[in-house]
Amino acid sequence: MPERLEPKNDGQPRIEVITSHGTHHHFTPKVLDVMLERGHVMQFKRKSGWVTVGIDPIRIKRSDKDCCTHYGWDRRTPQ
Repeated sequence: MPERLEPKNDGQPRIEVITSHGTHHHFTPKVLDVMLERGHVMQFKRKSGWVTVGIDPIRIKRSDKDCCTHYGWDRRTPQ
């Protein structure tokens, strides 16, 4: 029987996560952000306890495109 491999400890914090398939994992914050955006996370653990996606408040990173969109008149272009 093969030995269980421990995750590489590269100094990155790991967050305990339960995916939408019910499996338990430990992800870095960047991977957790991607998994949340794709809707693959059911719960994850904070210092204060477990967070349930869709019930508890969470922050989802907005893309750079969303934060810089301007729908007003551009004063720099000649009229």
